[in-house]
Amino acid sequence: MAAGEPTAAVLVVGDEVLSGRVTDVNSLYLCRRLTELGVAVKRGVLLPDDVPVIAAEVGACAPAFTHVLVSGGVGPTHDDVTLAGVARGLGRPLERHPEAEAVIRSFYGPDMAQAALRMADLPRGAGLVAAEGIRFPVIRVGNVWVFPGSPRLMRAKFEAIRGHFAHTPFVTGALHLDAGEPEIAPFLAQVQARFPEVAIGSYPQEPDAPVRLVITVRGRDGERVAGALKALEAGLPGAVVAGDEGPGPA
Repeated sequence: MAAGEPTAAVLVVGDEVLSGRVTDVNSLYLCRRLTELGVAVKRGVLLPDDVPVIAAEVGACAPAFTHVLVSGGVGPTHDDVTLAGVARGLGRPLERHPEAEAVIRSFYGPDMAQAALRMADLPRGAGLVAAEGIRFPVIRVGNVWVFPGSPRLMRAKFEAIRGHFAHTPFVTGALHLDAGEPEIAPFLAQVQARFPEVAIGSYPQEPDAPVRLVITVRGRDGERVAGALKALEAGLPGAVVAGDEGPGPA
């Protein structure tokens, strides 16, 4: 990864995810969309509803990555502790955010339960990123972005502000092989050394799949991705079953 290229950590919070009661689809979605937007996801973690644990992870990730995306635990109940964890991890107190309070009061109306205002207690210095199509803005604290745990709401909010993450996109290509990893591993290493600016991945397939192995090449320079694919195909003439027509968007 070249210096200055954006990276991200994706943190999903929730005891229900760690217990297996709820399937984590948010990290999969965020990793896929960030990659499509040109951001390299370098860390993904599932975290419990535990303030010190969340704080430790946020505190470690915030200075290490361009973006930290946190999903889950932002509701009004006692076990929604994500914002407290983010605040502690960044060394900031929680305090009532006037703009967030106004949005919440407007959303719930005169019959609002006072517990709803707990969602307006944000880390000091937090900003609200509004966008068309979402009623409550996305919370941003420095380079930490906080999303709800509901997959529907999380996706809607991410797509509404996706422009904040857009960068030079990756291009990818793939080769499908009738070969095993051990027999081609030395050659893959040689090609990787010739094309250090691209990422070459090797993925064994399930026994009932039509091919035994899929090799992927990903990078930002389409010519270098194409060059690596050609070098791989030329060096594995008896193993290649099929290849992509050419590099395309990640």
